[in-house]
Amino acid sequence: MSRTTHAVTALSRPLAVAAVAGLMLAAQSPAQAASVATWDKVAQCESGGVWNINTNNTYYGGLQISLHNWQYYGGTSYAARPDLATKQQQILIAEKILADQGAGAWSCSPGTGLATDHADPYPTAVTRVGVYHPQTQAFYEGNNAGGTVGSAVFGNPGWKPLTGNWDGVGSASVGAYDASTGTFYLSNDNASAAASAKFGNPNWVPISGDWNGDGKDSIGAYDPSTSKFYLTNDNSTLAASFVYGSPGDLPVTGDWNGDNKDEVGVYHPDNQTFYQGDLSGGTYKVSKFGNPGWLPITGDWDANGTSTVGAYDPATSKFYLSNDNLNAATSFVYGSPGDLPITGTW
Repeated sequence: MSRTTHAVTALSRPLAVAAVAGLMLAAQSPAQAASVATWDKVAQCESGGVWNINTNNTYYGGLQISLHNWQYYGGTSYAARPDLATKQQQILIAEKILADQGAGAWSCSPGTGLATDHADPYPTAVTRVGVYHPQTQAFYEGNNAGGTVGSAVFGNPGWKPLTGNWDGVGSASVGAYDASTGTFYLSNDNASAAASAKFGNPNWVPISGDWNGDGKDSIGAYDPSTSKFYLTNDNSTLAASFVYGSPGDLPVTGDWNGDNKDEVGVYHPDNQTFYQGDLSGGTYKVSKFGNPGWLPITGDWDANGTSTVGAYDPATSKFYLSNDNLNAATSFVYGSPGDLPITGTW
């Protein structure tokens, strides 16, 4: 396992992944990124590719990151130690170490391509809009320019549409919520149900998001009578619940601060105001966008890592997308009267 590193600066800062065995050239340019395949090679050398390894040697997880570095580079926002975090979360923190300290932070880096890869392991995908046709239970996945990139039929009459990357692989797929029973049905292939789960109570509002940053979306529910959110990370167990918003608000979700985790929010139809919240009932940002009668949507329309607001005018089937939570960056017609807006990384 790796036990060498190099000094980045004479100023006080945390040790790299392993203890210093010798000074490297301070002038060495740190690498900026590496693909998942390259990180897999590093992990194979460091830990045998075991991402949850803990041998009580003060280094943890697949990439053998020290607890000091895990804390310094923000890993505790995911888990207390690297071995308790997901593979993706460990790689995201390793990316920060790599950018700051260079490939020399891992003695296993030679031969892996860590110093020369420069590929983003988890490139941010553009959120695209689409529509759901309730009469036929048909999902139409759009391209943010009025065209269609895919379609699927899923669910039964009266069910509510849902989208998300349920398995953490590839792109978003469809789902549906049976409000009469409080049951979610999730598809990984836009055809068959890969999972079903009863969560919450009948007639709550279904939501989805990656609440813990593990790269997979999971379900949640919003009780409009109490303005209370209920979130799960495994589509079964309650992970968090809190009150946010006011009666009459509509729930929204998105990664408002670019931390690779989704948060919740609400939209107040009476004044067309979005309140972007956290996962404990606090507010990050407030913005006003759209006109009366429009429906709220959110997404990362420009793939910059943060979600912003948008709106759908059901009278004209027209979408309006904002990159700054203030001005419309683009607008286009997509869908037909009676359709409901959906979003996802198709």
